[in-house]
Amino acid sequence: MRLSDSKYGVLLSTPGLVIIIALIIFPVVTLFVTSFLRYTSFHPLSFTGLKNYIYIFNDRIFWLALRKTVVYTVGVTILTFAGGMVLALALSKIKRGAAVFRSLAMFSWAVPLVISGFIWKWIFNPNVGVFSDLLMKIGLISAPLPIFSDSNLAMLGCIVADTWVRIPFMCIFILAGIESISEEVYDAAKIDGADAFSTFTHVTLPLIRGMALTGLLITSMFTFRTIDVIFSMTEGGPARGTYVLGFYIVDQLWRRVNYGTAAAAGVIMFMLIAVFAGIYVYNIFKEE
Repeated sequence: MRLSDSKYGVLLSTPGLVIIIALIIFPVVTLFVTSFLRYTSFHPLSFTGLKNYIYIFNDRIFWLALRKTVVYTVGVTILTFAGGMVLALALSKIKRGAAVFRSLAMFSWAVPLVISGFIWKWIFNPNVGVFSDLLMKIGLISAPLPIFSDSNLAMLGCIVADTWVRIPFMCIFILAGIESISEEVYDAAKIDGADAFSTFTHVTLPLIRGMALTGLLITSMFTFRTIDVIFSMTEGGPARGTYVLGFYIVDQLWRRVNYGTAAAAGVIMFMLIAVFAGIYVYNIFKEE
């Protein structure tokens, strides 16, 4: 066969296609099929149609988990974008020793989310953590902050711990976009009398929009489904203050031992991610 032969290309693509089917398509199909079954450890396997979905949509805990998931995802995505933007702008201005500073900026990305949760759980600990101690020493608070006994503070703490890991990832996308902008564009802006803020809002932001949207898409998708940080910091508490959709699915699997409702909740999560991913993708292609 010649390299230009289409049959040769198909032959080379077959192993990869088999792996995709085995690792992606088969589990997704299994998930969808299971969501229509009565699949527990206590009853015979049977087809139930939409009963699993009806149960979930009538469960107030599901709506609580969905609301907490949206808050968590929006919070992490916004802070990650802001932190990544600041870090990327700072790194883009460093010329001498740039490789060293960029390597240092990536260190937090190497930390697993579960470990990040443990680190920030210690930092936010009201008794021995450095966060409350530092705020008291500079006079901003008079008593340690009860972060893990207040649902709002607990959610904020989890958002910060998750954001700390994801900022370098966002920084890579934004920095790549910034460095793709020609210096001639900035020179033209200076000639026109644009100050630093005007240059950022009218030159930098519009020209890196595609890269920024890609980073936002990936960050929001991964944040929407993750429970790693929350599991190691609060385990969904206090009073379900950090009870996200991932915990709801885990409870269906391990506490109710109901694989049908767990699969249905997984399908709902999958569809929600697909919807706002589609919005991001549409805007990315619109830019192109």
